[in-house]
Amino acid sequence: MSLRRPLSLFASLLMLGGCGTESLEEGAAVGEARSALHTGIDLAAAEVGVTCVDGQVATVTGAIINEAPTGVDPSVAGIFAGDPAQGGTLLATVNVPWLVGKERYAFEVPVQVPEGAQQLFVVADSVNFFPEDSETNNTASVTLSAGGGCRVNQAPVALCQDVTVTADASCGASASIDNGSYDPDGFPQPLSRTYSPAGVYPVGTTPVTLTVSDGMDSATCSATVTVVDATAPVAGASKDLVLPRTPGADYKTVTLADCAQPAADTCGGTLDLQQAGTIVRVESDESEDALFSLALFKCKDIVLSADRKSAQLRAESSLLGNGRVYTVVYSVEDASGNATLGSCKVKVPSLQGILSVGVGPAYCQGEGCPANTGGGLLCPLL
Repeated sequence: MSLRRPLSLFASLLMLGGCGTESLEEGAAVGEARSALHTGIDLAAAEVGVTCVDGQVATVTGAIINEAPTGVDPSVAGIFAGDPAQGGTLLATVNVPWLVGKERYAFEVPVQVPEGAQQLFVVADSVNFFPEDSETNNTASVTLSAGGGCRVNQAPVALCQDVTVTADASCGASASIDNGSYDPDGFPQPLSRTYSPAGVYPVGTTPVTLTVSDGMDSATCSATVTVVDATAPVAGASKDLVLPRTPGADYKTVTLADCAQPAADTCGGTLDLQQAGTIVRVESDESEDALFSLALFKCKDIVLSADRKSAQLRAESSLLGNGRVYTVVYSVEDASGNATLGSCKVKVPSLQGILSVGVGPAYCQGEGCPANTGGGLLCPLL
């Protein structure tokens, strides 16, 4: 006695021929009427792969899966060169046995791949015997690469790395996060690279995604582009401020903005000296105890403010000189910490109204003063 699996209910109904017929409304498609039956049958093709055996001979592997919870009768799957929905060529069939609910049937079938074939398709229930609840999962495919005809196209590999670059004159920079991305088989097209967002990148850190594609498959990776502003600002010109000589050699407060034009920065634009500048030192071309009248001299001709944004300068010049020149040396720094030195002149005319062009420093207050520019002979004694 031989044991045989029972037929599914649906297959049994089909064999009864005439024990139940479905009527189609005029104009209705067959697939529409069949899918409306809700048969509980759902076959799927999956896990399709291919390996090269010899020349155009390939071994196609895959699985037919009974996605439904109940058993289904034996069926036939087809292996096609090209999409069967667009006239693909049937290369071989797979006889699928009875499958219980959720059972998977793996297969391995050699086929002769036609010249120029680019894809192989596996279609579950290729003869369309079973009306299924879903036909969307019946087909699975694999892409073939050029040359051997039975080699699968290998997806490209995307490799990224974080990069740091220096901003150019436009306060931006082009950069690539590609760290050697490649396509293992170079098929079917040369590897293309797309960056999102595309440069030029602004100062700061920007997350960037690289997508590489060989025309069929693609891969992505991400990294950061850091653009560093390494250009110091340019100090503005001196305003050549003139302080009228006063009889009492009075202090006059002079700010950096009074003394110099604003600085220009590649990325920061115009820099306000009261915010971005700091006085380093102030030099005078006349000594601290220079005689400014026949009987008097003053000390502490230069007094720097605590925040180094201004200085008090005596509006005096030597009685015997051709006018005094104060030189204010300052540092101006941009938002990225790049700094440069600038200088500006403040002039006090002589008793005769002459404006000197200045000589070497004789007196200085602040940092980095030249040698021998301390107090005069008399002031240190007071």
